[in-house]
Amino acid sequence: MTGDTLSSPARIAIIGAAVVIILAGVRAATPILGPFLVAVFFAMITAPVMRWLTHRGVPSVIAAGAVVAGLFGILVGTVLFLGATFTQFLISLPRYRAALARQVFGLQSLLTSYGIEFGDIRIWDYIDPAMVIQQAAGLARHVGSIAFDAFLVFIAIGFLLIEAPRIVAGLERHLGAESSLYRHFSQSGQFLIEYVVVRTKVNLVTGVGTGLFLYIFGVEFAALWGFVAFVLSYVPYIGLVAAAIPPTLLALVAIGPLGAVTVIIAIALIDAAAENLVFPQIASRGLNLSPFVVLFSVVFWGLILGAVGVFLAIPLTIAVKLFLESWEETRWIGELMDAGDRRG
Repeated sequence: MTGDTLSSPARIAIIGAAVVIILAGVRAATPILGPFLVAVFFAMITAPVMRWLTHRGVPSVIAAGAVVAGLFGILVGTVLFLGATFTQFLISLPRYRAALARQVFGLQSLLTSYGIEFGDIRIWDYIDPAMVIQQAAGLARHVGSIAFDAFLVFIAIGFLLIEAPRIVAGLERHLGAESSLYRHFSQSGQFLIEYVVVRTKVNLVTGVGTGLFLYIFGVEFAALWGFVAFVLSYVPYIGLVAAAIPPTLLALVAIGPLGAVTVIIAIALIDAAAENLVFPQIASRGLNLSPFVVLFSVVFWGLILGAVGVFLAIPLTIAVKLFLESWEETRWIGELMDAGDRRG
């Protein structure tokens, strides 16, 4: 029985089985694919810097080395910053427990005045410095593995930046510069890089805006919460909600319920401003994934690739969507992933 004589259900079943097998292989290869995908992500972010350097006559090897060195410097600075901030947070934890105890006691008194009895609420018992230190120690035990993965990522970034022009030239030579397939792949690759860069700009606006507001508002460790907002904003919908929880709790402890509500509203407004002022330049070019596809992609890629899949869910989904739209037979699947309001 040939492919031409297969019935549609049989063909769908065979394709579905092949997809399942491929996904199972991808999940099994996560320890290898994870660092590689992270390297591709950072290569996309730094591609404009690489182009800027090479266009000014800097040899590609030296330009790639400079980019990798810059990323390494940022990583070292981030690790030192997080280490110092985490130490200060542990030192301040007993003070937070005492303040939270006072807040809970005030809430109990208020509820009791209305005839509502909740018994002895001891939320601060769950804020245990020993537990936090234990979790940090567990992470420290994996420092060797993390350092090795980081080394592989930096090496891969350098090679990707150097080899990218050669790969593009090879595709152009084998597919033909005038072929529709080459043009589509070229445009899709450039669009994906633009998306990642613009997404990073949006997250930077959100992170810096959040940090500045929290600093002005008097919430401690404002720079840390701004950094967390920047990183977690790569996870759509869920990420910023998770990033807003720690500063909201600190505002609740230090200022009260009104302070916590103010922090929530302010972070939401900052994110809305960033999304609507910066991101539309990408959405207007045809990228407008439906909310269901966005949420499903976070869960799906998280199950397949773990934490890397959660953070790279949207770029990976966009890549799949662009790939599907490259073929007439699968273009309808890519179109189903749209929100349905494409603009010009």
